[in-house]
Amino acid sequence: MAVKYSPGLTQSIIPCRKKCKDCGLYLNQLPLFDNYKQSQIFWLGLSAVQVADVKTSKPLSSETASGKLISTIEEPYLHQLQFYKTNLVKCLPLKNEKIRYPIQNEMEKCFPNLESEIKELKPTLVFLLGNQVSNFIAKKYSIKLGTLSKNFKYKSFLVDGITFIPIHHPSYILVYKRKCLKKYISQIQSLFSVAVIKSSLKKKRVA
Repeated sequence: MAVKYSPGLTQSIIPCRKKCKDCGLYLNQLPLFDNYKQSQIFWLGLSAVQVADVKTSKPLSSETASGKLISTIEEPYLHQLQFYKTNLVKCLPLKNEKIRYPIQNEMEKCFPNLESEIKELKPTLVFLLGNQVSNFIAKKYSIKLGTLSKNFKYKSFLVDGITFIPIHHPSYILVYKRKCLKKYISQIQSLFSVAVIKSSLKKKRVA
């Protein structure tokens, strides 16, 4: 499937890439971005990991355990769907040179960058990885969440025509639920059907 780049996408992210100094995390590491492309499916993680080169590294890279699992989930659908990986906090939170969780203020400051990505790239599905991301996004949209299903029967909520789906973070599955790995993968892949259908309908309208 050919990658479709939208006019002006590169320009739209310049403020975050080069000028964003709202929370100070850019001093630790400049923001990480995936290749900007219109994508049916977003993976939204919490914050960046430390990398050797921000120009060549990507969020949720397959060089990490979580990113590798996400790539495994994507692989059978790469000919049908476009995927985009990003983080709620684009830069690197550190404390005493060790990676930490971002605080509320840092998530708030970076949220407009996510809104811009969603507006420009127009996803059909956004997978929210883990409780912190899920709870933050749900609260921003005044959605009340329950607990994540132990059987991976994930519930979604709709905002402006986009389906948001809170799921267990891949790292949680790899550490605590490895015996359920195949079920986790299949359950998430089953949710891709919505994006596949909408993508097919869009192609028919264009044709």
